[in-house]
Amino acid sequence: MSERDGGARMPPWTRLRKTLGRIRRRFVLDTFDVFGRRVQPEDATFEPPLGYRFAWADATDVERCDEHHTELDARERAEGVARLGLGHMAVFAFHRDTAVFTMWVNPRHVNTHGGIKRRLAPDQWFIYKAFTSPEHRGKHLYQAGMRFVLAEMARRGMRELIGYAHVQKAVSRKGLSRLDFESKGRYRVAGAFGWRRVLVSRELATSFPRATPRSNALSSLQLPVRDS
Repeated sequence: MSERDGGARMPPWTRLRKTLGRIRRRFVLDTFDVFGRRVQPEDATFEPPLGYRFAWADATDVERCDEHHTELDARERAEGVARLGLGHMAVFAFHRDTAVFTMWVNPRHVNTHGGIKRRLAPDQWFIYKAFTSPEHRGKHLYQAGMRFVLAEMARRGMRELIGYAHVQKAVSRKGLSRLDFESKGRYRVAGAFGWRRVLVSRELATSFPRATPRSNALSSLQLPVRDS
């Protein structure tokens, strides 16, 4: 991949991890918790960590992502641009002019890959697919990204930010805990060789009672071949 295709080539260990992730998704037995955090008036004030700039990303920002710093290959960058066109939003943290943290916001659904799709209330947002560049971990950019979203929600008078994490994803769960996110329920995914079943807890079904069918908006697009 050339510099014109989005920056430095993805490191071998990152490519291996993504390949192993695809293999693992063919044989699934996973548990996830969904969390919520009420928006408070004081959330309207946001100060980024020193040396970083947070902003809502546009399509050009997504297209310029460096794979090493964002983990977005050519296909994922194209998918990201398409998600922006569907009304999703992206929070980027820039160090100088390089995006080193990315996080996505769905304003309509709690929608997880291979998991659940549940309708949000108009005053809720759902965050997903966060990634921090290896060189910038330990700077609390994940927490700062959530605070950036909460600040926007506070300015709009919105009620609640929703997130989720695998039961073994300690880093994500720690970040959510530090911002006082509270559990709204749990779901489990089991599957193999194309068969898949999602089990939703009573608490989660009560929190988000409207399950909605998945659309083919992204799968119908002509996207680049996924990197292996």
